[in-house]
Amino acid sequence: MNAIAARRGPRLAALSGMGGRLLLYRDCIRIVRHGPWFTAVNLLHHVEREIETTILLDRLVAVHLVRSLLLVQFLRFTYAGAPVPTGHYLRDAFAENAFLFSLVDNRPLLAMKARIVDAARARDAML
Repeated sequence: MNAIAARRGPRLAALSGMGGRLLLYRDCIRIVRHGPWFTAVNLLHHVEREIETTILLDRLVAVHLVRSLLLVQFLRFTYAGAPVPTGHYLRDAFAENAFLFSLVDNRPLLAMKARIVDAARARDAML
């Protein structure tokens, strides 16, 4: 085990969806983007995005559930240096600080949001 993995500790939670994988660790969140959905949207709309993003929990300010009437909901993470919302739904949904889950049932996404908020609060309490 390398030094970063030792500091990060075991994975607390993971969520796989159309936006890739969202991984929660003791000290950070990792968003790993992959799959046919991201490839198709990137090719069709030329939405530039990061393939992998790591956000430290002690830098996390807020976790927002962005809702749309017709399109998929997504989580947006706010931290110092995060991209500001543009108002363009696709660009915001595929930004480096966003995670898409599903077109149908987003209850697991809401549960993951709660776990992330709890982990960030616990991290703040330790500091």
